[in-house]
Amino acid sequence: MKKLLFVFCIGLVFASCKKREKAIWDTDWQVPLVHDSLTLSDLVADSLLTVVGGNYVLDINSSLFEFKLSDFVELSDTTIENDFPIAFNFAATPGTSFTNGTVEEHPINIGDVQLKRIRVKGGGIELKVFNPIATKTFFTIKLPGVTKNGVVLTQNFEAPAGTQSNPGVVTGLVDLSGYELDLTGQDGLSYNRLQSLLTVTSDPNGPTVNVTTSDIIRFEFSMKDVQLAYARGYFGSELVSDTVFANIDAMNNISDGILDVDAMTFDLAIENGLKVTGKFKINSLKNINASGNAVSLNHPNIGTWNTINAATGSSESSIAPSNTTLNFTPGNSNFEQFIENHGSKNELSFQLQMNPWGNVSGGWDEIYDSHPLRVKLNGMFPLNVGLSDLIFQDTFDLSLVNDPAKTNVKSGQIWVNAMNAFPFEGSLQLYLLDANYQTIAVVSGTSNIQSSVFGSVINGIMQKKSEVFFPVSESVCDNIGAVKHCMIKLKLNTYDANGANVQVPIPANAFFKFKLGANLTVENHL
Repeated sequence: MKKLLFVFCIGLVFASCKKREKAIWDTDWQVPLVHDSLTLSDLVADSLLTVVGGNYVLDINSSLFEFKLSDFVELSDTTIENDFPIAFNFAATPGTSFTNGTVEEHPINIGDVQLKRIRVKGGGIELKVFNPIATKTFFTIKLPGVTKNGVVLTQNFEAPAGTQSNPGVVTGLVDLSGYELDLTGQDGLSYNRLQSLLTVTSDPNGPTVNVTTSDIIRFEFSMKDVQLAYARGYFGSELVSDTVFANIDAMNNISDGILDVDAMTFDLAIENGLKVTGKFKINSLKNINASGNAVSLNHPNIGTWNTINAATGSSESSIAPSNTTLNFTPGNSNFEQFIENHGSKNELSFQLQMNPWGNVSGGWDEIYDSHPLRVKLNGMFPLNVGLSDLIFQDTFDLSLVNDPAKTNVKSGQIWVNAMNAFPFEGSLQLYLLDANYQTIAVVSGTSNIQSSVFGSVINGIMQKKSEVFFPVSESVCDNIGAVKHCMIKLKLNTYDANGANVQVPIPANAFFKFKLGANLTVENHL
């Protein structure tokens, strides 16, 4: 409808262009016609529409929100330093080894989460070595437990000679995509631990150099933008409380009136693809309309905890999510009243807690990033609607000009020839507003656009032709230069063939086609 309403005002813009032409016009001059059409798919996404019994039905299967692996585990960019001081002063001959070949462990700080194994899908590790020895030095860094296709991550560096104050530095970046990290440590019983093994050897073809206890050999590894595809361990039992908002922009243009819908049922489904148990509670779900009136959804499960079972499956491809379904019907909820509040703003307050009973799996919880926990809305909603003086309105900028000293539009009318296949009747009003949104004039249609139920079947669908005129008086034309905005109000009602205001279905392929024009009375000053 918004597209149609906008075109009404385009006619006035065309008229203003004619007023500026230096010519003598005939008093029955007409604005060129505009042709356009509107279908239900202009208001509702095609993917949500289906046809049952010849009438439109909303088929909704959408995800309201989801929790993925990244919502539970985030490996921030972390730098770990490993220093190897020299134990005594000596003269290092070519090919001397400076390290003892001991595996070091490095804890990763990720809060209460206790990870035993992860698989990386993106990001990497930046490795950097510092050589204080006065000869070229060869570094081999091995990260036991970090493997890809069974091969341990190993990186070789050739660092230039350096001093204590100005060590030779070399850097390398390893792409961790596809790597698996065993974080259980050397004993296999720990968690959140990376292992490293450093081997440092002086240049076999270099000189003999003096090495002192002041020399410190160092390497660093920094985790950069690491993203996980999989994690196993214990993910803590943090309680998450949040409020999310879902806005339906089309509802912003409904300012008043009554929307009556047919009895509806829908399911709120919690689809858990995590191999983690949990519990979920909806604190409240509110619909808020343009007048500020809020309707809270009532249901026995709102305000109570619902247990979420863990998913099952031994691999990513075999994960079978658990499903917890809350069914909303006219008998157990006020969903019909919730929808009839026709608010654009929906407010959902919820709480979610994974592992509410602690580490009951012994650290064997598993999360695949490709299998999140989703909260979904499922339902088939017949578009049987009753509209009683439902007002659809919209405001947009509009600047019009009229010059009484030259060519003056004294009066006229905008006209619409419409063919309506929707079961709605509509009356239109055009509000011309100044820069402060104060009303300058109101122009009403002389008749209504009639409902298709009073028409006849053409090409398999009920259609009704209407002709509506919008008179524009001389006083309105005199003040047209002050117009800076325009507001359109469309009052919609549904009627059956007997004239009663009732719920009516919307037939498949319903449309609204129209032609727009204007007749103007012009006074010319040459």
